[in-house]
Amino acid sequence: MWAFLKQTSFKIVKDANFLSFAGNLSTALAGLFSYMILLRMLSINDFGIWILFTTPASLIDMLRFGVTREALVRYLAGSNAEDKKYYLGSAWVVGLLILAGITVILWTVYIIIPQPLKASGYSLFFIWYPLLGLVTLPWNYAWSIFQADVDFGKILWIRFFNLCSFLVIIFIAYLYVKIEVSTVVMIYIATNLATSLFCIAKKWTGLQFFLHINKEKVMDILKYGRYSMATRIGSSLLKGADSFIISFSAFMGPASVALYAIPLKYIEFIEIPLLSFATTAFPKLSKMSMENNKEGFKRIYYGYTGPIVYIFIVIAMLSLVLNKYFILILGGAKYLTTSPNITYVLIVFIFYGMLMPLDRFTGIALDSLNRPDKNFQKVLVMTLSNIFGDIFAVFGLHYFFPSMPPVTILFFVAIASIIFSVIGLFIGYYFLKKEIDISFSMIFSKGLNFYKELNKRLRNKEPLFQ
Repeated sequence: MWAFLKQTSFKIVKDANFLSFAGNLSTALAGLFSYMILLRMLSINDFGIWILFTTPASLIDMLRFGVTREALVRYLAGSNAEDKKYYLGSAWVVGLLILAGITVILWTVYIIIPQPLKASGYSLFFIWYPLLGLVTLPWNYAWSIFQADVDFGKILWIRFFNLCSFLVIIFIAYLYVKIEVSTVVMIYIATNLATSLFCIAKKWTGLQFFLHINKEKVMDILKYGRYSMATRIGSSLLKGADSFIISFSAFMGPASVALYAIPLKYIEFIEIPLLSFATTAFPKLSKMSMENNKEGFKRIYYGYTGPIVYIFIVIAMLSLVLNKYFILILGGAKYLTTSPNITYVLIVFIFYGMLMPLDRFTGIALDSLNRPDKNFQKVLVMTLSNIFGDIFAVFGLHYFFPSMPPVTILFFVAIASIIFSVIGLFIGYYFLKKEIDISFSMIFSKGLNFYKELNKRLRNKEPLFQ
């Protein structure tokens, strides 16, 4: 029995899905610890400047790598060795050209209005982001290559080295010296540079194929990437629109934004394993798509979506029982004392979380089938519908029912999110059904079969997800 458990544990730890999950979890934890250290180390003003450096940097990174990452993963996963060289060389050119354009814009704006940017706290971002963007390119391309190869062990090490080196340095600084926010930015750039130099030395980045440029490959990347980038922006707005609209209501105020942030954090937590599974499934689905292997594509789609749907059903059941404890741990007793009905908002998000695997895997299936335009249309409908629903909930309900408590309005904001997620889910399924013959009911039956055969798979050393 002990030998079987040891063998099973070793198999799980070596599994690509586990490694992807470990990478996402380590990223979340390292980010949390860094946040806690900087909050204590920097003055309030300096910490605000740090946030104004990292927030727009993350947004621009999402735009830059939204163009190249998904496209690169898809094409590398299904190409021969010679084509891979040209896709990598072309992706490097696209990435550098995008960064050059961003650099020109940022530095031009800084030259024109330096004082307003300094007064608002954005000067460090406008000055130093171009350098940060350059030093992060190599290790991000290494990430794309390893994702296409389903080699999440190396991705885990890249992310671990990158995040933990920054965390260790600022922790030592916190213990022994006093530093300002500009020094923190320099440390951040230096740790990213060290990560990239390591990846270049290992020849993991594809930089050696820089001169392998092909116009056709460039157009493939740009054509695919424009939709994946737009989908990323839409997904970001879908998650952020609720809080943004709530913040514009004088009746709701910042306190309502803080209240809504607690159940919203629940979605961020459960997204960690979902993102991990989606990241490993994408290159496998892309490979089947490029090989025109429809049966293999459906097998992988059902093999991931079915089991994960049941995992999220179990998570939802546990969350319904423990929802008050989640609020207590994250926000403290004062949130439950002042707004006990916030638990109802969390319950809506728990049901919303049950739908996430169906929505996410429908989206990556469309991307894998080279239909990122359809995935973008799905996300766009969901985003716009959710925004209109939020506006009605926040402003319309208060207009018609002035005495309605803010927490009740938050409940209807959450309801809007779940309604329009269901709409988006059916739109995505409709698009996917037109591309490949899939059955909604098969997702659930294949998921049950997965758990019935789980013990057999473990004993026969078969892949858990295939």
